[in-house]
Amino acid sequence: MNIFKQKNRLLHLLKKKNEYSIHSPYMFDLYNKLIKKNRKNPNKLIHALEEEFGKENIIKISCSYIEFQNIQNQVDDKTILCIKNPYQSKESYMEFHKITNDPRTLVSVDLFFLGLISQNKDLSRQHYIL
Repeated sequence: MNIFKQKNRLLHLLKKKNEYSIHSPYMFDLYNKLIKKNRKNPNKLIHALEEEFGKENIIKISCSYIEFQNIQNQVDDKTILCIKNPYQSKESYMEFHKITNDPRTLVSVDLFFLGLISQNKDLSRQHYIL
């Protein structure tokens, strides 16, 4: 693990919250149903999300703001974007930061090894570090 990733892993551990800090009923259910038991294994979590929401509603992208912009025509309220390794390098973290701060991103979940993005217009804007 490189120094950037180690430093950010420590910061993530200090900032992360548990299910009691989640105020959205939708996110609370999603956390307790899928994220909590699969949070340490990104592949299992993605598979669980595909089973819950359908494979067509889970889109895996790299940590690239350009790719995020390019797939906007495929995204609807049911879509969840999965971004693996947002802390791989300083550049990937900066791209992840751009994605989470984009006005189209309403809910972002930072699990350190995986980022989840939802653009569901029924949800209020929130960023979770879990």
